[in-house]
Amino acid sequence: MAPLRLLQANINHCVPAQDLLLQSMAQWSINIAVVSEPYFVLPREDWVQDLSGSVTLISSAAAGTPPLESITRRRGCVAARVGDIAVVGVYLSPNRDLADLHNSLMELNAVVAGFGSLPVVVCGDFNAWNLAWGSRLTNRRGRMVEDWALETGLVVLNRGSVPTCVRMRGESVVDLSFASPALSPRVVDWRVMEGVETYSDHRYIRFDVSARISTAPVREQTPCGPRWALRQMDRDALLEAARVQAWVQAPDRPVEIDPEAEWFQEAMSQICDEAMPRVHPGRARRQVYWWSPEIAALREACTAVRRRYARFRRRRTRPPDAVAREAELYEGYRAARRTLRTEVKRAKLEARNVWLGTLNRDPWGRPYQVVRDKLRPWAPPLTQSLRPQVVEGVVANLFPERGEHSPPLMAPPPAVPVADHTSDDEDDAPEVTEVEMRAVVRRLSFKNTAPGPDGVHGRVWVLAMEALGSRLRGLFSACMERGQFPRRWKTGKLVLIAKPGRPADSPSAYRPIVLLDEVGKLFERVIADRLVGHLARVGPDLSDGQFGFRRGRSTVDAIMRVRALTTGDAVSRGRVVLAVSLDIANAFNSLPWSCIGAALRYHEVPAYLRRVIEAYLSDRFIIYPGHQGEWRRREMSCGVPQGSVLGPPLWNIGYDYVLRGDLPDGVSVVCYADDTLVLARGESYQAAAETATRGVATVVERIQQLGLKVALHKSEAMCFHGPRYAPPPGSQITVGGVHIGVGSAMKYLGLVLDSRWTFEEHFRRLAPKLDRSGAALKRLLPNLGGPDAPCRRLYAGIVRSMALYGAPVWAPSLGKRPAAKLNACQRVMAIRMVRGYRTISREAASLLAGLPPWDLEATVLARMHDLRVEMQRRGETPLPRQVAAWRTEFRRDLRVAWRLRLSQPSAGHAVIEAVRPLFEEWLERGHGVLSFRVTQVLTGHGKFGRFLHRIKQERTPGCRHCVDRPEDTVEHTVEVCPAWAEHRRVLVETIGSGDLSRRALVQAMVRSEEGWHAVASFCEAVMLVKEAADRERVRERSSRRRRRDPDPDFRPP
Repeated sequence: MAPLRLLQANINHCVPAQDLLLQSMAQWSINIAVVSEPYFVLPREDWVQDLSGSVTLISSAAAGTPPLESITRRRGCVAARVGDIAVVGVYLSPNRDLADLHNSLMELNAVVAGFGSLPVVVCGDFNAWNLAWGSRLTNRRGRMVEDWALETGLVVLNRGSVPTCVRMRGESVVDLSFASPALSPRVVDWRVMEGVETYSDHRYIRFDVSARISTAPVREQTPCGPRWALRQMDRDALLEAARVQAWVQAPDRPVEIDPEAEWFQEAMSQICDEAMPRVHPGRARRQVYWWSPEIAALREACTAVRRRYARFRRRRTRPPDAVAREAELYEGYRAARRTLRTEVKRAKLEARNVWLGTLNRDPWGRPYQVVRDKLRPWAPPLTQSLRPQVVEGVVANLFPERGEHSPPLMAPPPAVPVADHTSDDEDDAPEVTEVEMRAVVRRLSFKNTAPGPDGVHGRVWVLAMEALGSRLRGLFSACMERGQFPRRWKTGKLVLIAKPGRPADSPSAYRPIVLLDEVGKLFERVIADRLVGHLARVGPDLSDGQFGFRRGRSTVDAIMRVRALTTGDAVSRGRVVLAVSLDIANAFNSLPWSCIGAALRYHEVPAYLRRVIEAYLSDRFIIYPGHQGEWRRREMSCGVPQGSVLGPPLWNIGYDYVLRGDLPDGVSVVCYADDTLVLARGESYQAAAETATRGVATVVERIQQLGLKVALHKSEAMCFHGPRYAPPPGSQITVGGVHIGVGSAMKYLGLVLDSRWTFEEHFRRLAPKLDRSGAALKRLLPNLGGPDAPCRRLYAGIVRSMALYGAPVWAPSLGKRPAAKLNACQRVMAIRMVRGYRTISREAASLLAGLPPWDLEATVLARMHDLRVEMQRRGETPLPRQVAAWRTEFRRDLRVAWRLRLSQPSAGHAVIEAVRPLFEEWLERGHGVLSFRVTQVLTGHGKFGRFLHRIKQERTPGCRHCVDRPEDTVEHTVEVCPAWAEHRRVLVETIGSGDLSRRALVQAMVRSEEGWHAVASFCEAVMLVKEAADRERVRERSSRRRRRDPDPDFRPP
């Protein structure tokens, strides 16, 4: 195994120092960096800081670092387990007095002791001098740190007397490294990096921790199936290769199932090889995105100048011109540092502009993924980077071994006598038709999921169907006829996805996804369509209380059912409804196959489908890479694969037993997949609690009969009630000896429900999430440059979809405070769309951007949902043209309501007065996009004296371009100011009117593309000059201020 590479640094809260640190980590493939005084800490799980923000642990997943576990935070101290050791980062400020230092060392002692027998490495800036680690003398702080190290039994790793901190006034050894005695022999190559520019007065410290001696040989990871570079696919070459493979004569019926599946695998591999290159396992980048050879040369030059200056200062014999020579060398060092810093800033800005320039071509590209935290550096799979014991425990818990399970008695439907059950021998399997194949291939064309072990992407199968579809259909038909499922398609690749905020050694901290071959999922779609079609046409169908994985049903429908059962006259007259949410542990991976088989017989599923499904569930395996790169294999004995197509309908069929049982009076069950909500009604809270206790016990018993476990300690309960019927404080119900507290709110299917359906708590929790998403996307939408209007509208739609989730549920009862929070979040994205100042009001920005208020849009979504539900209740399906007609009508009503609201605005009066008379024309125009400078003129928020004075950037609101200094407003600039007379003359000639009020400008802009261009040209020319003049004034004011001399502490010795 590779050693664990550690880097220790103090960057003095400096931006360039942190930039260089991140580059050094990438260049040297550092696993863990202990950083004192960081400039910023990313909100990610691989960046962990202490409580005071003075020290941070940075883990590099790209270098194959194990996840950080058992994280402990204190003031000035942060610790985490990394593989088989613990790493502790420390920063002890020199400003702490001795008593505070003693307390901090005691806390540090407790942190180290908390890891028990686990070997520990302690790194950081202790700001203490002691001869034991190379200092010239020992001070009181050094003695206290030495006593602490002796007390904890740690060994000093510092070697020699090379200074770790260098300043003009001297040098010192204050950055220290300690290790447990058992670990110190494994620490190799500890050194201070003297020859590297850090842009800080502290030098880097590097060392490695070697792996434990193991008798097991270390093997390279062998690939599990090939992978191809899909983005480099040659479509024509792929189609031609598929036609060549189709020339091979297909076998006569009956087809041998497994050999035919193997032939398809080999044929598709050859097709992919002809159409695109293969890719190899990812490797970590050795540089940050903005790094270049030029910057590397500047960093080396800076280091060379620094060394030259340091050598001159250490000379014992100094020439007569030593002072002048030293000043000259120091100035050269400062110049080299400035050049390096300037080049780094320029490179970062240039790289950012290049990234932003790609958004018009690909809005979902790397920049979007980065700001949304969806793009991480390549890293080994979690099953390879986690400790082997943890992986084995997690996999064993997620995919349990189950023996024979006797399913509960599932009586046949009352209307179907047992004697009439069709014999398995008389059941013929219909062949797979062209229509079925076209339907499943069409759905595959909309998917973009990761391929399975064979590495063949779904898009490749879609293109190859033209040549190979007939032969593949023959294989599917043979599988149906014989009741078989190819063995190759029953092996999936396991991918563990970490859940944030969970302990790394807990199985509940990971979501297992099984990647299956796309061709196998094509066949699963055929089986699933026939299965669902049988339930709908022949039946008995699934319970009406199940909303998950069913076409035409959604989470909104499930919540609406809950609302229908918890509102109305009964609740308002005093009745109470108690809701209890049940959590099923590892539900999808634990459902016994025998229960699925019994449920298929209950639902009278044809025998040929039952045989195929039985074959599908038998002999299933998952594979995953182990700690040393070997591929491990585990057999599945229960559950449905998460990531499969057939798994969800099989779960619904098996779990339907819970929903169709007899329940106590007053009890209802609403289910979305495995999310089970039990509702109990009562004339009072006490009555509802008693009913809920009986109802939950009944439901839990039926769940346990299916071989599933209910995590009652994770269950939640809340009470829906009318005025003055709230439950007593501290209320709880008891089920199976577990007390479940009754709260005032509960999160269910993405919405936070409260007792009165006001949704105030929902929007209180939602608003920060929308703010974070808006702030992240705002980084991609600068006022100058960046993506065009379509991309900006697309990003605004992302936040809008988050905000309006569940709108049919909460729109009818939306109060003023939730609506205000909703519209406040809209303002951020509207301003980004129009490229305006952040001081623009929400009404003005939304109108300019053409974004209707989100609370009004919520009413449209609610009306659309109500119409769909009404048609479904009548057994009808709305046609696309009907839906389009509804949308047009509701949009028209929305605009009427929006325009009426704009008649009494709370802010942005000038913009609204200019645009509202041309409301429809502005929204329906087919030309023109707003720029940063056009928005300044329309809103008055920009380089105008009145605005700058209001935000305290100017002492007076006067116009700097006029002699008499009148108030500088939009009207003055556009209509009066003599500085812009020539631009004004061209504008008047183009638009044909001397009226230059804001309303007239808007009218000219919407009238024609020529008028828009004329107004935009005027705004660009005028505001560009005003911005340049403002920058010059700011520069002059800055130059008049007294400048501080550079800090001599940053000079090298």
